[in-house]
Amino acid sequence: MDDTDTPTDMKPHDDQFWATIRREQFYLDPETTFLQGGSVGPSPKPVVDKVTESIKAFDSNPLKYQPLYHPMVREAREKLAAFIGTRPERIALVQNTTMGMSVPAQGLTWKAGGEILMSDQEYGAVNACWDYIAERYGLTVRRVEMPLEIRNKEQIIDTFKSGLSDKTQVMVFAHVYWSTGLAAPVKELIELGRDEGVWVIVDGAHATSMVPLKLDEWNPHFYMSSLHKWTLAPKGTGFLFVSDDAQPHVEPLILGGNARPNKDADASQFDMMGTRDQTPFIGLGTALDFQAEIGWEQIRAYCQGLAGYLKERIRRFKGCRILTPTDPEMSGFITTFTIEGADIQKIRQELWDDEHIETSAFTIKDIPVFRISTHFYNSREDINRMIREIERRL
Repeated sequence: MDDTDTPTDMKPHDDQFWATIRREQFYLDPETTFLQGGSVGPSPKPVVDKVTESIKAFDSNPLKYQPLYHPMVREAREKLAAFIGTRPERIALVQNTTMGMSVPAQGLTWKAGGEILMSDQEYGAVNACWDYIAERYGLTVRRVEMPLEIRNKEQIIDTFKSGLSDKTQVMVFAHVYWSTGLAAPVKELIELGRDEGVWVIVDGAHATSMVPLKLDEWNPHFYMSSLHKWTLAPKGTGFLFVSDDAQPHVEPLILGGNARPNKDADASQFDMMGTRDQTPFIGLGTALDFQAEIGWEQIRAYCQGLAGYLKERIRRFKGCRILTPTDPEMSGFITTFTIEGADIQKIRQELWDDEHIETSAFTIKDIPVFRISTHFYNSREDINRMIREIERRL
């Protein structure tokens, strides 16, 4: 393979621009090739510094700084709402997607004998959550089989449509799938669920800062996301969107100072409650500012370019099968692939042990795969280095 190959949407001057950002704005180990941001992303220096400075200031005089930090968190909520296309009162600040998912799961009323509709590719924590609810309330989880290789959005819509019945009470699906990086047709799936009169709950863990969000326009009943992945916010920051028509029907997990009768409430009643460390959400505001200063559309274009470059390179591996859709409207910054006959788990471990290349490998439907996450702190050379080292081990 020729390391000089460059797709037309990658401009040479981009390399230096993004390399400077990584070198000057991140604490990433320069000896590590980090291609695993889909699990946990590294926060940039301004975010880390803002959080640590805020912690130090707070602990210099907690009673002084506690009330001073409330407006900073409120401002972060407002910035986040604007970025994801909604109003501040429609979002709760939670620790992660799992916490957000637990609000409707445990806060809605379920009738025994009903069905929970989801695909066979939902995330492990999502499966565990709804399996628990099903057993507790006498429901059945109906998992429809979603193809590993998706050619068009109609396949996904038809997959979920086939699973709907008069017993369906809730439809749960991912916006961007953790397994293959598939970006689902979220607008159409929300419309499908709403038309059928079922609760629509969207796992957006990977979507925020990867694909555009228009939550007020789409109007799911519930949408939750983690911000420590692609937004590069502090760990322990996430959000839960609650639609106006769902608000009166869901009870908060924890009762505290934010708890109010539903007719007077907004989504902030689902925030983390009581005395807590507010600095991660102060850092969230800084992360959104950092992203905005670079330009999110510029970030997205660069990251899509990296993902496209990666797909072109791995396609040359003998026996390579790419499971991520090639259509940029149906994919983002995650690329999942398998290599026929390769011991992928062994190679992944050797990449880290021998070369400090951080990747992810697991099995989907008995198929061993690599999942590579490329963000704007990555480069074509990071991809080239990984490709060379995989090639050596095939």
